[in-house]
Amino acid sequence: MHRINSKHGGYVAFGGNPKGGKITGRGTIKTGNLDFENVYFVRELKFNLFSVSQMCDKMNSVLFNDTECIVLSPNFKLTDESHVLLKVPKKNNMYSIDLKNIVPKEGLTYLFAKATSDESKL
Repeated sequence: MHRINSKHGGYVAFGGNPKGGKITGRGTIKTGNLDFENVYFVRELKFNLFSVSQMCDKMNSVLFNDTECIVLSPNFKLTDESHVLLKVPKKNNMYSIDLKNIVPKEGLTYLFAKATSDESKL
């Protein structure tokens, strides 16, 4: 079930364009276990997107693997820290890696693009 109201206005930046898409509606999408509030309807976007940062602000954990993204409940506890290969702190609503402090562990493969602070916020 979803509900989009008629509040119009504003833009969502994407593709390097600060006015990439006009917001033509806002609303709430309700699923069985998780509600998405203040969802923007942007006709120009071809895919449904959600903010990992906003999920984490609600005290959920988000896990990505090669086939899916899993949103875990706020009471999820990691039982074995030895499975953690990398931790990246959240700062200014973004997870930013300082390459000077990275010491790769066995099994950790990564690809980094060099970008300025402003570019990485895009």
